[in-house]
Amino acid sequence: MENKQELLSLINQRIAHVTDLIKEENADALIIFNQANYRYLTNFTGEEAQLILTASGERVLLSDSRFAGQIKAQAPGEMDVVMKHSSDYEELTKALKKMNVKKVLVEGEFVSASEYEKLKQLNPELEFVMVEELVERVRNIKDDLEIAALRKAIDISMESFKGILPMIKPGVKERAIGAKLDYLFKVNGGDGPDFDTIVASGVRSAWAHGVASDKELAEGDMIVIDFGSFYHGYAADITRTVALGEVDAEMHKIYDIVHEAQRRGIAAAVAGNTGHDVDKAARDYITEQGYGQYFGHGIGHGIGLEIHELCQPALPFRTTKLVNNMVHTVEPGIYLPDKGGVRIEDDILVHDQTPETLSTLPKDELISL
Repeated sequence: MENKQELLSLINQRIAHVTDLIKEENADALIIFNQANYRYLTNFTGEEAQLILTASGERVLLSDSRFAGQIKAQAPGEMDVVMKHSSDYEELTKALKKMNVKKVLVEGEFVSASEYEKLKQLNPELEFVMVEELVERVRNIKDDLEIAALRKAIDISMESFKGILPMIKPGVKERAIGAKLDYLFKVNGGDGPDFDTIVASGVRSAWAHGVASDKELAEGDMIVIDFGSFYHGYAADITRTVALGEVDAEMHKIYDIVHEAQRRGIAAAVAGNTGHDVDKAARDYITEQGYGQYFGHGIGHGIGLEIHELCQPALPFRTTKLVNNMVHTVEPGIYLPDKGGVRIEDDILVHDQTPETLSTLPKDELISL
């Protein structure tokens, strides 16, 4: 975002929402270890940092000299910056001793048991409490800046996918297609792949996470391609299934079933429903068509600064109530062992009773190349 004042306004709104949650826990501060979370609250994109956020909105970012210039350039607003010269926990202790805090929350998913004990031993006068998915609760609802970044990430991913379709020919290795996609993400303005690109052909298309291998494409293969690029830290996640030449009639059939199941799932992705409602709308149809046992994974997950959001034990998509400006995937699939599979995945913006499909690559009919 060019306007730093606008960016700072958004960051201040995010801070206010998180401090409300700190206060709900009757705590004085939160120590943030997750890179996505401290990026969300500072705009600093580097690694090797921790952020202390107090209930009053005071921020202390602990990093090191490698990132001094980057922090100055990226992070707007008032914030104390500490350049670390000793261990993370010794530096955190020094910072906490300068602050008027007694009860401190710690991101439980990002510290080991031994690290947590060390923090307590170094600060016996403080009360530490582990929490899960605190900042993530705020991140689940995207602001205008985030939605714009997600749209761009999705556009870059779609344009890159179009660029690899001419490669899909007999004898071409899955790995070559995956590598070309990863290359095109950057050529088209992205930051690179946000997960290991999946290219799974033939019987491997029944492998839900069949990362691109040395297998060569063959006539009659179904090919599942699951891909996405980062853009300014935000992740796209799209899947299309294509056919190389003529494929088995049952594969055509399950493609049509998955397509209709996805349509029903997207239609259920409205404000007020839960992820379970979305899942049920798609899964019930696949089950009615006789393929329920071949759809083994969940219907979707959130996307944002991380490729998988709304999927942790503390905040599962299935039980989450959808509200406006959440962005999540809808990705039903049918996987027939030793034969092949189909998955179709799109990124959906919750908007009242009219979900918006942000990824718009063709899918109404099986694409044969």
